[in-house]
Amino acid sequence: MDINTFAWYFVPSFIFGELAIQTLRDWRQGQRKFPTRDVIGNFAIGIGDRLFTKVLWTGIMYAAFSYIFSTVTPFRVDMNQWWAWPLAIALSDFAFYWYHRAGHEIRAFWAVHNVHHSSQHYNFSTSVRLSWFEGMLRWPFWVILPLAGFTPEVSLTAYMIVRLFQVLLHTEHVGKLGCLEWIFSTPSAHRVHHGRNPQYLDKNYGGITIIWDRLFGTYAAEEETVDYGLVKQLETKHIVSINFHEFQSLARDMKAATGLRQRLQYLIKPPGWKAPEGEPQGLVLG
Repeated sequence: MDINTFAWYFVPSFIFGELAIQTLRDWRQGQRKFPTRDVIGNFAIGIGDRLFTKVLWTGIMYAAFSYIFSTVTPFRVDMNQWWAWPLAIALSDFAFYWYHRAGHEIRAFWAVHNVHHSSQHYNFSTSVRLSWFEGMLRWPFWVILPLAGFTPEVSLTAYMIVRLFQVLLHTEHVGKLGCLEWIFSTPSAHRVHHGRNPQYLDKNYGGITIIWDRLFGTYAAEEETVDYGLVKQLETKHIVSINFHEFQSLARDMKAATGLRQRLQYLIKPPGWKAPEGEPQGLVLG
């Protein structure tokens, strides 16, 4: 079984298993706590992401990896070496950190990535609440694998391993894991990442490990209860609006900008950045 086929079994089993168990628990307790409608919406958004990814984005990623591996890099990694797969996964994890961080700190990337954070609930289904355009942004970060001499197939597999690990992090049913919190990205660490609490914003980008966050100063421990969602909550349940609302907001800000410099700044500055009034115009980026 290849890893893509495995993913089609692995991800839904967690999502619908949790849905079934929690629905039964709610029925026995005579109350409804589990956000069933939100789960269904997450799954619908995730199906859209998978269709776009399978038809378009994965093909672009594979083509880029193939070109780099065959024409750019002189290196070739022997996958029979004991360190080959650990290195491939470590590089993929490093790529994920910077891709994920860019998704929060660059407005054009946030227009895509905010979809994942727009739910006010947190469960396994949140892991598939991904923008239909997210695959468009991924491949440039993972080119370090074919550049290091890993085949396109190995590069894509290492990428998928880090992505699938994320499913396990989207749960409130696992508490802190002691000393593992120092090394791995855990459900506790990732709950922080989904929080809109001021001290939790733009923290804990890690994929499999939390080492990069500790190294680059973006780590925060889970302390107070996490308030999930966006700083300005999104109320719509319409999956098209969820995917496009931040693009519309970005377009409005760029239209209101008074020069090319400001328009470019709206694209590359962090979310929430506003052009200062009376700022001189020009082509030089600040």
